[in-house]
Amino acid sequence: MKPPSWEDILGELHAAVGRLLVGEHTPYQQLWSRAPDVTMMGAYGGLYTGYDAVCAAIIRAAANYRGWQPDYQEEPIAAVNDGMLGYVILRERVINMRDATVRCRRVTVLFRREEEQWRIFHHHSDPLHQVV
Repeated sequence: MKPPSWEDILGELHAAVGRLLVGEHTPYQQLWSRAPDVTMMGAYGGLYTGYDAVCAAIIRAAANYRGWQPDYQEEPIAAVNDGMLGYVILRERVINMRDATVRCRRVTVLFRREEEQWRIFHHHSDPLHQVV
């Protein structure tokens, strides 16, 4: 089986976030490195280090979206890789079609190659506020 390309992993990330936004945490967790140096600073706050702590944060984040009917849009700002390391920077906009709740975020995700697979080793997201 051919290892996923950079474009493949970006598609997998988009799909996994889509699943997270309906409360399913497993697809997003599966994209992460199991190494002890992984970190997450998510939109719900906190700094998490290590796979177990990051997975627990992902589970809590997914729980916030249970029952949502999301309209998920992302605007890529940059996506770069050198074959071993890569990153994606994007704006996310999620609308809950049930109650019109809107969440806009800026997101940075860092990837590295591990055993021929792209794996996330850092995620940072926070609310995107309009500058006036």
